[in-house]
Amino acid sequence: MLANLRHMVEPFRDNRFSLMFLTTISASFADFLMDVSSGWLVLDLTNSPLSLGLFYAVRSSPNLLFGMVGGAVTDKIDRRRLLVACYTLYSIMGVIIGYLITTGQAALWHALALIFTRGVVRTFESPARQSFIVDIVGRENAMNGISVNAVGMRGIGIVSGIAAGILIERLGKESPFYLLSFVFAISIGIIALIRGVESKRKAQQLSVWRNLVEGFQIVEENRVVLVLMIMASTCEMFGFSFAVLVPVFARDVLKVGAVGMGMINAFRSGGGLLASLALSSLGDFNQKGKLTMLVYLMFGTGLILYANSPIYPMTLFFIGIVGISAAAHDAMSQVLLLLNVEENQRGRAMGIWQLSIGFGVIGTYTLGVLAENNGALIAQSVFGGLMVLIIVLIYFFMPKLKEI
Repeated sequence: MLANLRHMVEPFRDNRFSLMFLTTISASFADFLMDVSSGWLVLDLTNSPLSLGLFYAVRSSPNLLFGMVGGAVTDKIDRRRLLVACYTLYSIMGVIIGYLITTGQAALWHALALIFTRGVVRTFESPARQSFIVDIVGRENAMNGISVNAVGMRGIGIVSGIAAGILIERLGKESPFYLLSFVFAISIGIIALIRGVESKRKAQQLSVWRNLVEGFQIVEENRVVLVLMIMASTCEMFGFSFAVLVPVFARDVLKVGAVGMGMINAFRSGGGLLASLALSSLGDFNQKGKLTMLVYLMFGTGLILYANSPIYPMTLFFIGIVGISAAAHDAMSQVLLLLNVEENQRGRAMGIWQLSIGFGVIGTYTLGVLAENNGALIAQSVFGGLMVLIIVLIYFFMPKLKEI
């Protein structure tokens, strides 16, 4: 037990990581507010699961277009300044959509334009954040640093999921957007305090275009990276796309309203917190590949149970299982990518991950179409079943991953 606790607190010996952890908490709180509130806004504007599918497809599409570019840029410029720029843009976006809702001008195309822009910014913010964490803690502590950081992100997600639902019910749909703008401003102030993080990157001497080309070469030459990319892309298509239908399950299937939707997201984040705590306590353990495949299987199975649970408390329990497996797979895939490339390729490794999750655009729109025509329960069950089938195929036909 003491050894596990030591693994968890080790990164905090560096004050710079502590500041980065605080940045993660504040930025993640604002990010979850945007996710939950945007989905509810689209359903309120359109009353259509198909529109939700389109919304989340637009949200994911920038990863396909700019994912590798974001990684290449991250390996080229100062990561801290890039994060400040991204958080500034997020804050501005919140003010814009809040104003449109307040003045009664908000329409579906506004939400789509906003979420697309947010997705573009995120293709730069996400690889910069993960790479900057490893810059701070070092390669040998990458697992701990990323997992502990995920603890903060998932933990605050519990609070923000509930907060979004309460704010919408009590103060109106615009209130979460104004709040998230303020919180992102706080994130900028905290990260500005982090000094003295240096990363010796050969990629800084290369052009962004050359970094981009080398990123594709990594996928072509590194079989482990290729397998991880396949897993991340299919997980995003059939697993993480479940967020599309959460407002539908809350409002139309379970009939628990915006507060109930907030609770679903809170239990999802609670599961993610448990997964992150477990991973952060393990240190640099063996058989990371087998664990990654196991949580992928749990993800698909959990989605089937969540979709078919007959009562709301059981739904919350099963969405917690989904949250555990989703967070664990997310963290493990990123860690394995970072550990299976050279130090000067970290940004591009995260760019590869961004590109992989960009395939979620296929899943989110398809899930919306299936739900529109066949109902949310059937649509979500089909996607969970596809995940189970995919991981069985990966287990037998891609044995390399089991050896990591």
